[in-house]
Amino acid sequence: MRLLVSSMTFAPDHSGIALYATDFAVYAAEQGHDVTMVTGFSWYPKWQKRPEDRRKLFRTDFYKGIKVLRGYLYVPKKVTTVTRMVQEITFLLFAFFNFLRAGKHDAIVLFTTPINLGLLGVLFRKIWGAKLIINVQDLQLDAAKSLGMLGKLPIVETMGALEKYSYRKSDMVASISTAMTDLIRQKDISDDKIYLWPNWISVADANMQGRELAFRQKFPQYRDKIIVGYAGNVGIKQGLSVLIDLSKRFEDQPNLIFLIIGQGGDIDNLKRYAQQQQVKNLDFIDFLSQEDYFHFLTDADIVFLSQKKDSGDVYFPSKLLGIMAKQKLIMVSADKESEIYRVINSNKVGLSADFGDIDHMEQLLHHYLRDTPAFDNYKNNAYRFVQQYDRQPVLQDVFNQLERLQANLKISTNQEVVAS
Repeated sequence: MRLLVSSMTFAPDHSGIALYATDFAVYAAEQGHDVTMVTGFSWYPKWQKRPEDRRKLFRTDFYKGIKVLRGYLYVPKKVTTVTRMVQEITFLLFAFFNFLRAGKHDAIVLFTTPINLGLLGVLFRKIWGAKLIINVQDLQLDAAKSLGMLGKLPIVETMGALEKYSYRKSDMVASISTAMTDLIRQKDISDDKIYLWPNWISVADANMQGRELAFRQKFPQYRDKIIVGYAGNVGIKQGLSVLIDLSKRFEDQPNLIFLIIGQGGDIDNLKRYAQQQQVKNLDFIDFLSQEDYFHFLTDADIVFLSQKKDSGDVYFPSKLLGIMAKQKLIMVSADKESEIYRVINSNKVGLSADFGDIDHMEQLLHHYLRDTPAFDNYKNNAYRFVQQYDRQPVLQDVFNQLERLQANLKISTNQEVVAS
């Protein structure tokens, strides 16, 4: 099968959607498919291009048996709603030309955001007679509206209509959690097109990543401390001010350190807030390399995740799978009705507190400090739970679905030939 995959991020980007777009394309190539990737120049998660990629409009690379067509995209120095929109428009414009460069393919698989990448898929589905699968990694418009990031801009309704149009014209719309597929269903998309395609991980490989004490050796100031840390995108949606508030409650315990690792649109606000609160036991660290991230997971005592209320409450952070595979203790601060809270709480795979309930978080952490071994069950439960998201069964089922779509296309084509 000639398969075209497209995503705004791809290796060597090593966070978020890039992980899944890259590994899906690699898996397809491993199965013997002819794979072309349409993407931009590397920019995420540091929000800056590599020096060798600047001022380049197009380039063809090869990565693990995949032909990679890269096109220019604008990377803003200051991330705002407007600059993000400009970035996505530039990506889509150059992706259009790269679709043309790629030539006819049998199937198209898109990893969105941006949501209007779906329109490009619909256009070339029509031109090529290809099957189109849209993998919705982030319900971008819903999240932005719920967080008040778009105000009453007239373009909002137009973008919503275009999003629905692309879903309706696709052959399959997939997303990563039941809550997200339910939200897609509410956009009047028929059930027979909706597919639950969870994010995945090679559990055994992830479990072996990272070297013990390597993170503490790189940051010797934490060598003898209990580490409670978050690592990833630092955006409004994450609501990481709660970790600053929690750290303030433990100022009198010198053996405890809180870390916020990463970059994002909310990092400057968080640094100002930490300074205002005069916290002394919380540090900010820039994005880590993939290797150093695994070292962090290996050495951290508690890995913290939070999700602000009114951000859709439907997201299941993909980084959670890697944390579970590493058998680490997870602490989550999220709305009790959210997908992440439901998963953590109902499966007993970590500690959970309602978003902003610092008192409860404080109690949980005090309990952990008093009786650390009592929390080993959470780690074991998490490792068992994550097995259902192992790479091979998840991706094999996706290709089973794709082969079904291809078979239906052949039957339909044959029937048209007979009728004529």
